[in-house]
Amino acid sequence: MISYRWCDELAVGDRDEVLALVRRAADFDAEAGFSAVDPRDVDTLSSDAQRVWHLPIKARRDLSARDDAPWVVVAYLRLVVGVDGLGSVQFVVDPDYRSRGIATLLVEELGLDTMSGDGWAGTGARVLRVWSYGSHPAAERLTTRFGVPAVRRQWTLLRHLSGPWAEPLDPVTTEATLSEPVAATAIGAEMTELLAAATVPRRHRDSLSRADDSGLAITASLSGEPAGYVRFDPALHEHEELRAAWLGALVVSDRASGRGLGSALLVRALVALRDAGAQVALMRIDPDDERVMRMCRLLSFEQDEAHACYQVEDLRRETENDLCKTLTHANLGGSVL
Repeated sequence: MISYRWCDELAVGDRDEVLALVRRAADFDAEAGFSAVDPRDVDTLSSDAQRVWHLPIKARRDLSARDDAPWVVVAYLRLVVGVDGLGSVQFVVDPDYRSRGIATLLVEELGLDTMSGDGWAGTGARVLRVWSYGSHPAAERLTTRFGVPAVRRQWTLLRHLSGPWAEPLDPVTTEATLSEPVAATAIGAEMTELLAAATVPRRHRDSLSRADDSGLAITASLSGEPAGYVRFDPALHEHEELRAAWLGALVVSDRASGRGLGSALLVRALVALRDAGAQVALMRIDPDDERVMRMCRLLSFEQDEAHACYQVEDLRRETENDLCKTLTHANLGGSVL
């Protein structure tokens, strides 16, 4: 038996339990690369642009049948609904209560009807989307059981920078001039100009235009005009017991496309990450982009993890990156274009 109630702001006691749960779950899932809820999101409130719902799910401690057993928060769901009815879902179960039917029972009780009345469970959501990062068996079982299709994919790619599996990082010959790494904040206007000059799918363009200003960037110019850039974050974290760092967005203008500029920028960024102490570099890509996949294979990247975006209702809608957002602590863990 579970108990839950939608709210637009968590009560003090529930907030403390939810915060403890999402932090404990993030630590537990870090090595596997599963989705994580940012603790800051627990305090988000609604605005004119979106409605934010919080749903702490409670059960009796240890799922006891005793009436005197205390109720505790065993799972947490966060739903952000845009003005157009698109709902972005984040959901996490306490590690101590997994594989015990909590998620299945919640879906059975709430249902997945988004078209009746005020949308899903009265929240206003007409479409539900959620990213499952990593090959999460529980997510696969749940979506299969309730017939929820995957509408978009991402892969995390890994490239060894040192050690026995590291291939040489030979510079790529290019007619462009590449800059030294600079703070991304210093070239915001230039990156905006380049993004406008590149053929980028809308789902990527929206997320890139709202990317934060952390990390570093290397720019490229042709005949004195901006031609491309790559973003990366040299901050190190542990990945499979190795020091890892993230590559972010790679953008090349249409006029510079096909000249090897993307490969040249990536290699320069990889060298910078290696020099910063990273043993492996990570990035996320769209596996359906054959051009990017080929470039990455030639640069000795290999698939590390697979991710899927699941959607309920209206499968004709394009899957946007702002809703299917990257659930990672890495600020620049976005798609490479």
